[in-house]
Order: sequence, then C-alpha cells, then structure tokens
Amino acid sequence: METRTTRSKLTFLHDFTLTGSDELLPAGEYDLVVEEERLQGLTFVAYRQKAAFLQVTGNPRSPGRTEMRPVSNADLKQALGRDHDPAAGSTITTDAHTVPQKDMT
Repeated sequence: METRTTRSKLTFLHDFTLTGSDELLPAGEYDLVVEEERLQGLTFVAYRQKAAFLQVTGNPRSPGRTEMRPVSNADLKQALGRDHDPAAGSTITTDAHTVPQKDMT
C-alpha cells in the first residue's frame, strides 16, 4: 500500500498542553508530521490519514531529546483554539493551520 508523509509548521504563541498529558510545552514553532495511506480501487487519487505526530524537541526532563508525540486533529484544534488571543486581531497562516499573531506595534 502506498503511503506518504507530509510536514507542516505550527506556531504556538503561548505555552500549551495536549489532551492526555499534563506536561506544559513551551510556546514556539513545532513540526507536524502526518502519515497517510492511498485509498485503493478509486478512479481518482485519494489519501486517508493514518497518524499525526507533533515533533517535540527537548523538555525539562530530557533536554536535547526529540520525541514524536501522537496527536489527533481534535487535540490540535483544541490546543490552537486555546492559544488564540482574540485581542491580537491578526493571524498568520502555516501550511496546515491558521494561528494568531500578536500586534508588534
């Protein structure tokens, strides 16, 4: 079965947590890695998401270590929603998501 992996960047403006973990992750840019499989038997090309991972580099317990943490679309949506700052008024767009950008003026 044919598979593909795509990467995109997510930017969090505030420290955040993911569902199922109490660990507070620092604000910053994170890689999102999505694995998909090609659907067979169709007359057009289509893929189904198999898994998604947030790449977390370094943490207080293991500085310098990179982890691929499984994450669902719903978890990402919630985390990005909590990160949203309505007072900011503007947004920046990443490859996969729109996240808030603070006004620097």
